[in-house]
Amino acid sequence: MTAEAQNENYYSREKYESVRDRPQPAFDPEPIRVGTFLVRSNANGSVTYIDNVLATDADTQSDVIARVGVQGTARTNWNVHELSFDASASHNEYLDTDSESTNDIRAVARGRFDVSRDFHLGGSLFVESEAEPRTDVANSVGLDAPVEVVRTGGGLEATYQSDRFRWNNAADFAEHDYKDGRITGSGLPFDQDYRDVQITSALSRLSYALTPNVAVFGQATVRERSYDQTQTLGGVQRSRDSTGYTAAVGVDFELNALVRGDVAVGYMQENKKDSFFKDVDGLSVDARMQWFPSRLTTVGFSAGRRVVDIGLFESPSALQTSGSVRVDHELRRNIILSADAVYSSYDYQEIDRTDDVAEFGVTATYKMNKRMQFDAFARHTNRDASGSQVSGSPSYDVNVIGVGLRIYP
Repeated sequence: MTAEAQNENYYSREKYESVRDRPQPAFDPEPIRVGTFLVRSNANGSVTYIDNVLATDADTQSDVIARVGVQGTARTNWNVHELSFDASASHNEYLDTDSESTNDIRAVARGRFDVSRDFHLGGSLFVESEAEPRTDVANSVGLDAPVEVVRTGGGLEATYQSDRFRWNNAADFAEHDYKDGRITGSGLPFDQDYRDVQITSALSRLSYALTPNVAVFGQATVRERSYDQTQTLGGVQRSRDSTGYTAAVGVDFELNALVRGDVAVGYMQENKKDSFFKDVDGLSVDARMQWFPSRLTTVGFSAGRRVVDIGLFESPSALQTSGSVRVDHELRRNIILSADAVYSSYDYQEIDRTDDVAEFGVTATYKMNKRMQFDAFARHTNRDASGSQVSGSPSYDVNVIGVGLRIYP
């Protein structure tokens, strides 16, 4: 094998630059050096009109949301190893329905240790506190305020790459703590403790590069959900705990045909600890692709099929099938137009119910200079719930339109 072939990176996927990732030196904010870190930060705000605050199908309420926030990232620029920190905080103030006002706080710390040129170790820790949107099923109707959830956790990863082979391994842990809500009208507490859960997962992927542009892989994922409390169904205490796995094969590629992507198809199974609940199995899909018809336009596609916890008391899980498309177009160097469409279908387990959710959005971004950026956006969301065990009024249409501003120091 020649020295040139030995130095070739069979997993480089950098032939094409997406519209959102392409550097624009005249308009991109410049980082601030603080010691060994490069720091990027901004203050941001927006004003949004929403026509259906509570995501209901009747007696809709409209409002205006004023949002203010800050974001910051710090990363080392060492030749080897890396440390990074990301943090953000924002407040959403509803001018009329102030009970809907929320705070979102997130912080993440990551590190990578380069043991050798071929072997890398990494780790992360995170904490976040947010309010679930009213468009979430478990939070849509019957409560006088959005449900708050605090998530904490971390992960470890290890990657080994030698010539055509690459082996990725990762393990993650997350704990979700849901705060109790209150029932609209009565003010009585609505217990959310049945949703508190610890989620542990591990993934291993072994890839082989057929060419510098195409690699095939096999991967396996195992996961465990352990809930803090049982729940009473039919007068009996039931556990929502489960274990599961996914086995898949796939391909990741970046072709001369102006496309790149990562596609995995396989089989998934989730086994419930309590035989009262049915096990779930079937086809799994996890796919992401980008098409670059020109340097000024990027088209992205994604598709997925997985088991999720939808948050309903009577249904411990749902089979989610989703797909999306997004188009970014660089009208001018400092003006980017975007449009996206997302469709998701939720097949609830244990009950006769199916939800179809469709979302459509458009965004225009104007970069005035390195220190100021404007956004204008609009979005439509529709949820259609059907089945004999649909309770309440979970179907809805929600429209939002707004403008935003980002200021960089």
